[in-house]
Amino acid sequence: MTARIAIALLGISSFWACGSDSVTAPEPPAHERGLHEVGAMTRPRFEHAATLLQSGKVLIAGGNAEMPPSEPGVPFRPSGLVSAEVFDPETGVSTPTGDLTASRWDDHGILLPEGRVLMISRFLRLPIEMYDPHSGRFDSAANAPWSNGTSTATLLPNGEVLLIGGSSAGRARVLDPASGTLSDTFAMDHPGYGHTATLLKDGRVLIVGGARRGVELTGRNLIYDPSSEAFSRAGDLQFDRAHHKAVLLQDGRVLIVGGHVGDGPRVQTAEIYDPETDTFSPAGTSAMHPLAALLLPSGRVFFIHSDNGNISLYNPDTQVFSPPTGYSLGPWRNGATVTLLDDGRVLIAGGLKTADDSHSHESISDKIFIFTP
Repeated sequence: MTARIAIALLGISSFWACGSDSVTAPEPPAHERGLHEVGAMTRPRFEHAATLLQSGKVLIAGGNAEMPPSEPGVPFRPSGLVSAEVFDPETGVSTPTGDLTASRWDDHGILLPEGRVLMISRFLRLPIEMYDPHSGRFDSAANAPWSNGTSTATLLPNGEVLLIGGSSAGRARVLDPASGTLSDTFAMDHPGYGHTATLLKDGRVLIVGGARRGVELTGRNLIYDPSSEAFSRAGDLQFDRAHHKAVLLQDGRVLIVGGHVGDGPRVQTAEIYDPETDTFSPAGTSAMHPLAALLLPSGRVFFIHSDNGNISLYNPDTQVFSPPTGYSLGPWRNGATVTLLDDGRVLIAGGLKTADDSHSHESISDKIFIFTP
C-alpha cells in the first residue's frame, strides 16, 4: 500500500468517525499546515471548471482569459477557452490534455461513478460534454437542456443528474449520462436563479432559496425525490436569500450561509436544515458573503471570504465561525476554483485578481495554492 493510499484511507475513516473538532482527521505528515503556492496552470484563467478525478489529480477546463472592461456598465461578453489541463497535487505539475469541443466558461464539472467527467454550461446554450481521463478526450454527450444554461447540476445515487434551469420559470430535467438522453421537463414552483441544490444522505435533493428576475424572492424550498420523480415543499427558511452557499454536514443536515435579497444587504444569519424534522433553524452569525464553502474531513466547514480572500472555518457543533485563520489570498481573485483533495487539503486555482481597495481588475492568475487545515 502506498503512503498516499494509506493517508486517503485514514482520512475516510476519520470522516465517518467524527462530527466535531474533538476528533480530527490525521495530519498528513508530508504537508505543512497553512496556505502555500504549489504550482501554476499552463495558462491564466478564471471562471473555469475544476474537478477531482479518481486518480487524485484535478481536471481544469475552459474558463476565461480576457480581462473584463474597466468601465462600469460596459457588458462583458467573453469568448471562453477550449483548452484543458490536468494538475497533479503530488508533483505540482499541470499538463495539457485534450481540448473541449467548444469554448466555454463557468461550467459545472461533475465526476461520474465510472470516472468520466460531465461538463455542463451554467449560462450558455452549449452541448453537454464528457471527458475521458484515459483517452484525454472531450466528446459531445447530450444536447443543451436549456437556451439559457443550467443553474445547478446534482449527481443522483443512480448515476443520473438532476438539472435545474437558470431562468425565472422553474424547470428541471434528468440526464442519463450513459445514453445521453434527457427526460421531459418537470415544472417547478421555484425559481432557477440563485438557488442551491444539495444531495441529502437519503438520496433526495434539497433545493433552497433563489429569486425571480433577480429580485423577487419566492420563499419556497423544495425536495426532489428521484424514486417518485416528484417535487414537494420543504420547510421555510428563517431568512429568504439567493446566491448563498449550502454544505451537507456529516450528520446529514445542511448548512446555509450568506446570500442576499435582490440588491439589498447580505443575510448575516446562518441556518441549518434538518431533513428529519423538515425545519430550518438559526446556526450562528457571520457577515461574510462566501466565495466558496466545502466540508472538511474533520467535520468543520471551509470558507473563503469574498471581500478579502480570508480563510475561516465553521464548527457545526458550537455553531461558531472562527476568526480568520491568518491565511488569505490577499487581493481576491474572483472566479477561482476550490477543490477538496482526497487527503483533505483544499486546492485553489486561478482567478481574476482585483485591486485591494477597488473593484478594478488587475490581472488573470495562473497560480495554484493548497490549504492544509
